[in-house]
Parts: sequence; structure tokens; C-alpha cells
Amino acid sequence: MFMTTQPQQHRARRIARVVRAMPVHAGANVRLKRVIGGEGLPDLDPFLAFDELTAGTADGIDGGFPGQTHRGFESLTYVTRGRLHYSDNTGREGAVEAGGVQWLTSGRGLVHSEMPERVDGEVQAFQFWLNLPAAEKMQAPVYRAMEAAEIPAVIFPKAEIRVIAGRYHGLQGPVSPQSTCPFVAEIILMPEGEITLPTDEGHDGFIYVYEGGAAVGQTLISCGQAGVLDGGDVLNLTAGQAGARLLILTARPLREPIVRHGPFVMTSQQDIKQAFTDYQNGLF
Repeated sequence: MFMTTQPQQHRARRIARVVRAMPVHAGANVRLKRVIGGEGLPDLDPFLAFDELTAGTADGIDGGFPGQTHRGFESLTYVTRGRLHYSDNTGREGAVEAGGVQWLTSGRGLVHSEMPERVDGEVQAFQFWLNLPAAEKMQAPVYRAMEAAEIPAVIFPKAEIRVIAGRYHGLQGPVSPQSTCPFVAEIILMPEGEITLPTDEGHDGFIYVYEGGAAVGQTLISCGQAGVLDGGDVLNLTAGQAGARLLILTARPLREPIVRHGPFVMTSQQDIKQAFTDYQNGLF
């Protein structure tokens, strides 16, 4: 008897919700466009925040974040223009140039600064916060900076994909957290370019368009908008006549309680109180 196999049926993801990035001011004279972390979309498990950053100027000096205290999550910063300088209270320092990535696991806590610097008059970066599971929130902090050359890319006739985290076409991004297994990539589409991406059906996520516009099915995502993805295992993207540059971010949800107070993200109010106590006692 000959056995036949049925072709695998794929389910295309669609856009469950369109969210417009809202302008906010943060740090010292920094302009942000905030997608996740505000009233409209407080979180998208396991994503806690997502911002597009541009630095303003005050007396010719760029703004930044001269002192931040974090506990209980990880953050990734992808620099597309300019430069980002990092330092923390453990003595670690680093700088990320355009096309590079900064990965920070705050873990049990640290105090650090992130200062953007204009190059040729410009600076642009994207940062998201990724929750840590309760069992990993008190791990030791980790910082790593990756150059643009460390980000693998797949180039098609009308599309380019830079793989920051996760796997695509046999390429592994340099960022690989095991607890949430995120897939993070920058996608550049030529005018009317198309691309189909496999996605993990058990992951939640979104796309964020920062130049041009792109359609998922019948839903157009314009510049400065995010499209929250529904379930499925493939994502079909089509650019308009101006092309598109966008980020896609998906990850495995943790389904754990989220209790946050400013820069502390834990699973209970008691843990938040303990974070403040530890910070005040110099234990970060």
C-alpha cells in the first residue's frame, strides 16, 4: 500500500488591531513615538514597551537617559541612524553604531545610562522591553553590544531581511533569549515588493512601519503605525508604491502576572516593594 501525505495547510496571519504611535517626552530632552507601554496598549505579552526614539537638542547638546534603574526584564535597542553610548554602575561601557544592536538583561537590577549621539545630524533607534519569567527575574545583569556586521541578512530581488533575533532561511540572529524565543527582524521592501515569512503560531507579536507603508491582507499599515498580529503561521507583506521599512517582533507569551512600577517589572506588589528597598539599600 502506498501512503500519501496531505500538503501542510498554512494559516495566514492578519491584523487584529492597528495602533498609532503616540508622541511622548522622556529622559532628558528625548522625543519618543510610543506604541506599547501607554494607555492604548499597555503591553502585548511578553512585550512590555516599544518606542521609536529621536533625540532633541538643547543648546546644541543631544538629550538622552543619563540615569535609569531597571529590574525584572530585558531590553533590545536597534540603532538605525547615529550612535548610542551605554554605561552602567558595574563599570561596563559600550557604543552601538548605526545598524547595530544593544541587548540588556536587567535581571535583579542595575543603574545605567543610554545617551544617543547624532551622526550627520541624525539619530534614530528602536527599543523594546521583553518580560522575563518569574523564575529568571533575579538573574545577574548582562550587557552586550553587537555591530551591524553581526546581523545576518537575506536579500531577495525586492526585499531584504536583517535577522536580529531568531532564525530565518537558516540564519541565526545574534540575540537569542531562551525563555521567550523572540523573532525580531528589520524588513526592507522595494516599491510594490512582496514577501512571505513563516512565523511560530504560538507566538504573539506585531509589525511596526517606520517608512512608507505595507499591507497585511487587506489592512494597510502606514508610517508610524503598528499592526498587532492575530494567530497564524505565515505572514504576507506587500509594500505600496513608496516601498516600506518595518520591524517585525514576535515572541512566546509568558502568561504570568505583570506588576510594574516605572522601571521595575515583577509579578507581585511585594516584589515591587522589595525592588525599591533593594535599590535604596544600594543592592543594585
